[in-house]
Amino acid sequence: MRGDTTAINVATLRLQWASHSSMASICSFWTVSRDQLIRLRDVHQLPKRHNRSLRRKPEREPEPGRAERLASEETLDLAPRIAKRAAAVRATWSESLRQNRHYSNPQIFTVPLVPLEIEPEEEPEW
Repeated sequence: MRGDTTAINVATLRLQWASHSSMASICSFWTVSRDQLIRLRDVHQLPKRHNRSLRRKPEREPEPGRAERLASEETLDLAPRIAKRAAAVRATWSESLRQNRHYSNPQIFTVPLVPLEIEPEEEPEW
């Protein structure tokens, strides 16, 4: 996605770069390609970001506790936390989406046999 790099505010770009925002988020913010962002980095003499420990990491859910793990391992049901999240997602479904995703036993399709009377071919007259 090639974008217009003349519309980029350099101060904002420097702030995004220094905060170690991901290149993908910066590119989507300015609607420029990754190659354009690398060229802007070189033009505006932004430092290269090789230290991975400084990168922003997404928030993760905490590890399940012992009771949650035991509840999950005792049965074939979903873990309580996963079941709660699945119920929250299903609550957002429309009725048509619910019908499309609802499991139903497949119906076996059979083709009825129809007897055909085949007439012998006539020999051509030459």
